[in-house]
Amino acid sequence: MKFMVFFKKGFFLFFIFAIFLTFLMITNLVNNDINAAWIGLILGFLNFIAGVATISSGISKPDKQFFIIFFGGMALRFTLIFISLFLLIKLLDIHKVFLISSLLFSYVSFMILEIWQVHQSSMSRGKKE
Repeated sequence: MKFMVFFKKGFFLFFIFAIFLTFLMITNLVNNDINAAWIGLILGFLNFIAGVATISSGISKPDKQFFIIFFGGMALRFTLIFISLFLLIKLLDIHKVFLISSLLFSYVSFMILEIWQVHQSSMSRGKKE
């Protein structure tokens, strides 16, 4: 699985979310603390990039080693996001609801994309063998 192919799909998803947030800003449907939603989206996208790098480097490994890399990377990224949330909310006093809801939505969406890509890759790998 090539990093750039995977990254392009994730960037497309990021772009769709960015358009949605821009629409909310332009229409003034949400006029306060929209920056917290942007921070949540950016954190989710950075998490996705780290996941793509992990998956891309581990996909060519044997299955057992790949799953150790995949799930270990997922746990590490989740821990880093939790620490980031704690710091952003406690130290910078960022709006909690917008930050967490945006991060949760983007995190889950990007995670679904990651899992789908891994599934597609394993299906094509299984057909070759």
